[in-house]
Amino acid sequence: MRAAIHARRSTEEHQAASVEVQLAEAKRFIEAQGWTWSAEHIYAEAPISRAEFKKRPTLLKLLNAAEEKAFDVIVTRDESRLGGDMIRTCLLIQDMLDAGVQLYYYISGERVRLDDATAKFMVAAKTFAAELEREKISSRTHEHLLTKARRGLNVGGRVFGYDNVERHNGEYRTHVEYAINEVQADIVRRIFEQYGAGLGLRAIAKDLNQRGVLPPRAGRRGTGSWSTSALHAMLRRERYRGVIVWNQREKTYRKGTKVRIQRDASDWIRVDAPDLRIVSDDLWFGVQRRIKTNLTPGAPAGGRPPRYLLSGIARCAECGGPMTAINGKVGSATVKAYTCAYHRDRGATVCGSSLRRPVESLNRTIVSWIRENVLSTKVIAETLRHVRQLLGARNQVADTELPQLRQDADRLRGEIDRLVQALATSTDSPQAVVEAIATRQQRLTALEARLRAAQAAPEAVSLQARRLESDAHRRLNDLSGMLDKNPDEAQSAILSLFDGPLVCTPVETSEGPRFQIQGTAVIGRIFTVESSVSNSASPRGFEPLLQP
Repeated sequence: MRAAIHARRSTEEHQAASVEVQLAEAKRFIEAQGWTWSAEHIYAEAPISRAEFKKRPTLLKLLNAAEEKAFDVIVTRDESRLGGDMIRTCLLIQDMLDAGVQLYYYISGERVRLDDATAKFMVAAKTFAAELEREKISSRTHEHLLTKARRGLNVGGRVFGYDNVERHNGEYRTHVEYAINEVQADIVRRIFEQYGAGLGLRAIAKDLNQRGVLPPRAGRRGTGSWSTSALHAMLRRERYRGVIVWNQREKTYRKGTKVRIQRDASDWIRVDAPDLRIVSDDLWFGVQRRIKTNLTPGAPAGGRPPRYLLSGIARCAECGGPMTAINGKVGSATVKAYTCAYHRDRGATVCGSSLRRPVESLNRTIVSWIRENVLSTKVIAETLRHVRQLLGARNQVADTELPQLRQDADRLRGEIDRLVQALATSTDSPQAVVEAIATRQQRLTALEARLRAAQAAPEAVSLQARRLESDAHRRLNDLSGMLDKNPDEAQSAILSLFDGPLVCTPVETSEGPRFQIQGTAVIGRIFTVESSVSNSASPRGFEPLLQP
């Protein structure tokens, strides 16, 4: 049999070689069974929490390959590698087995089954144990961090204005302490003084960027420049007045993915640390009074939702920053105009693109291009033709499989008949014969299901194509209606058509400076294909060069 290998190292584990060990042991198990494996079907997940199910692209690839019959069996260490959430792990195992593959745990040699209530109970019990283990690990970790926080020690991460200083007992690190970084502390004081004197966040960020002041580290998300969001957080951080606050937020899981939620204020840990004070109480509380004065009553805590078509979709070609809508002028009239948010908020030293173009003009250009190049009858007809070809190709594969499927089914029926006869006449223990009959009956049931699907393929292809065509026209009408009604509310339609962001590049034209907009449209996203047929994509993409 063809085997796929799954491995995962949890974020709760510290053994860097964990995945390599899992892969080696899985290969040894597969070879001992006389099966085969290939590098193409090794699915090793990066360090990720066992409670995470949504952001696991490698796991999704494994499930998709199982649906496509790319292998016959999946081998992994145990149920904890699949996940640490009892309900979601059980559903994941069910999806794997429903795809027609077998699942084995190499650590015990067990084949996972969900044939009856007892088998389902055993799977649920084991996944319950895996989730319980995760909760215990999380509880011990939180307790350890809690004791460190109460002592005023570093519990992870870096804060601008401070250095992380390791303390050792001999060759062993015992803990990490905060120590004021005087160079960064001077920058923090200046930020508080500027804001307290009346400067806005945008003006402060531009000043810092213009002077070449190094910003806080932001990992892969960082752009190497100061932002208003970084200043917003710094001006509210009590550590700068000598008070460490910990346990304000909690990491938990909702809908299969990690989220952060606010804890009740009674759960916060507050520790006085006067040796970490950078700004005086007078300056701190003066800044807090100004912050409260500037708050808009009733404003949502998470900010306003996007109001314009390209908000959150378009990016600046020069710096990669988002495009935003600001007030501009057309003659004497004030209109909304798109421009680079980094240029506006962080200054010309971060992005030199100062071009502004009316929102209405860019929206109209995008909508016109979609109508002419994506929602056209020619494009839809070509895409439907390609989808029919894909479905027809799958039908041909089914036709070639039919003789072998019938032959295998007949052979299994013969073996079952002979075993039943042997069971009726034998005086020995029937256990081995009963197990042999059950194994063959299970394989026969799966073969008969595949035979029924293959024999129904011609009719299914025709029905599938008709459904696709009807559904596609309905979706196109919906898109057209959204664009007709109000382009500013058609973001979901744009996101469904374009693969990635739209990139705005300032160019010179005979009519003056304009934005050239580039993006890749994927017409196949209009189609939803049910059953075992994958989502279809068009045979080619479209790269619009749009000039308003």
